[in-house]
Amino acid sequence: MNSLIVAVDATNPGEYLAVCGIIELVGRLDESSTSAWTRKPGLVEQAPSAVCDVCEILTRVEEAAFSEKLARGLGSRDAWYAVTDEARVPLANAVAKWTAGVEFVLPGSCDPIVIDHWYEWAFVKGDRVVQKPDKKRDGKGRWKFWAGQQDGNKGITGLLLDLVDASANLNGATRLQEVLAFGSSGSSRLNVDAATTRSSIDRGISANDAAADGGSIGRPGLELLAAIGLSAFFPPRRYGDAAPDGTVAVHKRLFRYFTWTPQAPVCLARLCARGVGVPGFQGVRREAPIGRMGQYSYLRFARPAGVGGMAAVTDESTDEDMAEENSHD
Repeated sequence: MNSLIVAVDATNPGEYLAVCGIIELVGRLDESSTSAWTRKPGLVEQAPSAVCDVCEILTRVEEAAFSEKLARGLGSRDAWYAVTDEARVPLANAVAKWTAGVEFVLPGSCDPIVIDHWYEWAFVKGDRVVQKPDKKRDGKGRWKFWAGQQDGNKGITGLLLDLVDASANLNGATRLQEVLAFGSSGSSRLNVDAATTRSSIDRGISANDAAADGGSIGRPGLELLAAIGLSAFFPPRRYGDAAPDGTVAVHKRLFRYFTWTPQAPVCLARLCARGVGVPGFQGVRREAPIGRMGQYSYLRFARPAGVGGMAAVTDESTDEDMAEENSHD
């Protein structure tokens, strides 16, 4: 078995979700693969004593071959499709059209992964996902972080296509860390990567300063993998007494997620990530506030779970979001 080591900041929900996407994709190629989280030193060359969050994936898949295949797929329009009300079409042919889901086909695999995290309920009428009878929205849930008129009303398909095109320069990557770290100036984003968010506190630089420098750096490969991780590990279609908020792991404006140990197959890893009690497994909970800025929502860095309480976290987030929004007026 090969050991694929992915070092990230687990308090950044975008990096965590991207790793979940990697686990899902590896599992499609090797059903016997397992994964577990820990913290290790010695992985940062500039600071050998630094300790970071690590996900170790045990698999028959070789990292160099998989990373090259992954990089090629993420940046290739031929690997991406959209399901519209007319047919399954290339992603580029669905820009600005109603889309039930986006499909990614990893090169060498015939099993597509469906990305549809923006729908909270699959309430279908004819050939469309329509609004739930007692709701005013058309089924869209907490993961719809972009505005309704995103980039000239190109919608989620246009946004994802921008990320795919921005990932074209990933070709040649031989390590998973290269795929996650790759940056592209001014690229579109799903607002899940807290390190490149529009929030000045999370990003470490104000929006005005970022604009003056030509725009902040986005990580398109990470965002695409995070979209896969969201749909695979945190399915949005939940309804009933056990799921009052509709979306798995979201309560009000908090996204709760877990790292887990020991090694778990993909089917159990999905449960552990959501905090489902699995005998023999332990989890560390993190809570990432969902910020809001105008029509946009975004994921912020996670805070220690249970500290401050729901009201304190919500109030602080709201005040900061309004301050950031007012800075653009």
